[in-house]
Amino acid sequence: MEELDETQLTDLVESYKQQLEFPREKTSVSIPDLMKWVEEKMPEDPFLNPELLKVNPWVESGKCVII
Repeated sequence: MEELDETQLTDLVESYKQQLEFPREKTSVSIPDLMKWVEEKMPEDPFLNPELLKVNPWVESGKCVII
């Protein structure tokens, strides 16, 4: 690792201090909330709901061909 000068070390310490102050939440709490949100939004998602794809005028009707 390269040697860091005093200003770089000071900046690094300040960055670490800010990161420590940032509120964090356990994944055991946040993941169930995220899953609930995803499940609630599934009916509105055009990629998961084929009925919404039919209403979208920008969806390509042809098949994709890779050359």
